Amino acid sequence: MKLGTIMTMLGMGAVLAACDCCPQGEAKALSQDKELRAVMDNFTQNEVPAATPLVEKREVELIRLVSLVTQQSGALLQEEVATALAQGLAPEEILEAIYQCAPYTGFPRTVDAVEIARSVFKAKNVKVDENRATVTAQSRLEAGADAQGTLFGQTFRDMAKNGKSGMPTINYFLASNCFGDYYTRKGLDLNTRELLTMAILVNLGTEPQLKAHIGANLKIRTAEYVEQAIYNCLPYCGYPRTLNALRLLKEAVAETKAGAAGATVAKSMPGKDWSVFPVGKPNDAYAKYFVGKSYLDMISKEQVGVGNVTFEPACRNNWHIHHAKKGGGQILIATAGRGYYQEWGKPAVELKPGDVVNIPAGVKHWHGAAPDSWFQHLAIEVPGEGTSNEWLEPVSDEDYGKLK
Repeated sequence: MKLGTIMTMLGMGAVLAACDCCPQGEAKALSQDKELRAVMDNFTQNEVPAATPLVEKREVELIRLVSLVTQQSGALLQEEVATALAQGLAPEEILEAIYQCAPYTGFPRTVDAVEIARSVFKAKNVKVDENRATVTAQSRLEAGADAQGTLFGQTFRDMAKNGKSGMPTINYFLASNCFGDYYTRKGLDLNTRELLTMAILVNLGTEPQLKAHIGANLKIRTAEYVEQAIYNCLPYCGYPRTLNALRLLKEAVAETKAGAAGATVAKSMPGKDWSVFPVGKPNDAYAKYFVGKSYLDMISKEQVGVGNVTFEPACRNNWHIHHAKKGGGQILIATAGRGYYQEWGKPAVELKPGDVVNIPAGVKHWHGAAPDSWFQHLAIEVPGEGTSNEWLEPVSDEDYGKLK
């Protein structure tokens, strides 16, 4: 056995013995330094969460996990994996958060972190779905370029059209490996992966790449949400890197159109008097079909399905089509804020409370919020035969940027 392998095993054994999640030991990290533990627990569990109420608890937990992977903290990571399971995160989510670190931290940290997570799963008898890849050797480039294009623009899709031979090596690796092998996996949606990438880069302190991914997050989330996500990295990466990240956020907000919109609109959720309908819960099931954050509250599930959809500023769904052999389609009734509806090949139509849109089956369209306003509408599913929805490409930044 090679010396390096022996040292790795010894190091892993020390980590596994540091936490009560594993049968090899019961001493928790920092258990012998109660004062530091008290300071750490107060800051991570009380002060930071109180200052960052916008960040969903699930995303807070995922940010903590990738931060600990990046900082190579085995004992604390093992504790956090157990905490994540206790808070309801699926083991697949935990593993995929760790996988997402690989393109940025490299394989050594990621492999060690996966072994730590799996030791916790084994000790707790947690089963994992091991079939989470969605691409093949033939499809990974196209799928990766598509994910890259969704986040950073059509240029990346166009670059990949000529295949490996027509791309610089680093661009091929980025599209096929970084985005194709990781961003396409099941377990976490595209928007969550991009948030975790930003958190990883905050922890690494790699400023040029971090600024680009802050910009991508500003297309998905408000500037205040991004700021609070950065604060959740603070206990793990320290003040210098956090301050650098906040400076880059300020620059990105000033330099990007999406960021500028996010800086000037209301960043917090509207108050209870904004609409007679509740905002509902984060629309996580369909998050991959939206640019930005949306929320859903099902008003009716009987007779006719009626969902109340709320869009944060600049949020919009992808182009899509409601198919039906007979009948079908959708009716939108704007209830609060300001938004837009657009059919393929036609100008976008502004929507305000009281406006009604009848969408026939077979019509390619999108709808969402204006750049500077929250927006809410009722979505009524028209009954029909053989109905289905086909989700297509996102609305391009160039086209959406023309709206006021």
